[in-house]
Amino acid sequence: MTENTDPLTQYFKNVYPYQCIPDSRFLSSKQGLLNTSRVIALLFLPIQLFTAYCILKKTPENMKSVKGSINNLNFWCMVSSIIFAFLACPYMFYPYSIGFPIGLLADWGVPTIINFYVGFIVNIVVIMSITMLFENRSSLIARNIFRIRTTTHRSNGSEDACVAGSICIRNHSQTHKTIKTCPCPTKEFFTEKLLSVAKEGFWNAYLNASGLVVFLGLTIQAVFFTCCCIFYLFISTSSHVSPQTRRLQIRAFYGVVIQTLIPILLLLVPTTIFMSSRRNDENYDQMQNNLKIITVCFQNGATSLSILLVHHPYRSFVKSIFCKKMNRSSPTVHVVSDSFINT
Repeated sequence: MTENTDPLTQYFKNVYPYQCIPDSRFLSSKQGLLNTSRVIALLFLPIQLFTAYCILKKTPENMKSVKGSINNLNFWCMVSSIIFAFLACPYMFYPYSIGFPIGLLADWGVPTIINFYVGFIVNIVVIMSITMLFENRSSLIARNIFRIRTTTHRSNGSEDACVAGSICIRNHSQTHKTIKTCPCPTKEFFTEKLLSVAKEGFWNAYLNASGLVVFLGLTIQAVFFTCCCIFYLFISTSSHVSPQTRRLQIRAFYGVVIQTLIPILLLLVPTTIFMSSRRNDENYDQMQNNLKIITVCFQNGATSLSILLVHHPYRSFVKSIFCKKMNRSSPTVHVVSDSFINT
């Protein structure tokens, strides 16, 4: 398609400069999104590495059973931060399901669709890791008849749905329709190679169905394992464990819930605010779209930080480090007796 016949090119050349006011805000630009995401990722990277050290070296014997699932979550949060900030950061034109990747993979010439595959799958794996926390907590209850005894059967259904659901296709007609309802997107809409999700026909039905399978699969698993924990820890009276063991299991369950809720709230609250403040196409704001991506980077770091703050052994180790530093920095007062002075 040549420049003379492409409707988008003609619109950007002949209409856009006269009808639209350029969005000069830093966070609306692709460079603003990329730089801010990288700063956040670099700030949280030492915390994530320190969290990994605490999990591997400071996990007590009574937490060995959950060590793997916690370490798995921290690892994938770290991978997600690196991918979103450095390799394949999505620049999206929500709510139109159109966007393009920015980052090293795009600079190296990796196809756009592969960039989105990588980001989508890693994001789903992070959600699966959260689900596996509850699955692991539920399976550690000996009286739980639904507990999973082997690791080979864990979350296989979700993995299949994840791969099946991560399909995007090029849809040029969708970009043309977007201009009719949103005549003034940022200039990147016209200058970058866009990828859009199908809105009609077979691919639309397939994507909706596979996305629903992924969402329901992960949600039902998390709710089911949570209900198992609540039933066997708080409701069931046929206890064959000591009160101390029950208290430890309850405290561990509370830790998993709090550790999970903190990053989820950090992601859902701003996303809900952004979506409620923009109920029609006239309120399109690219900076809000970019802030949602930035929130994902922040949420990955907050997940690792919550592991340190929620679990008592790691929290105690962090406190001990600060206490040692405070003791070293405190001045030493030397007391000399009068008899020594008079000699």
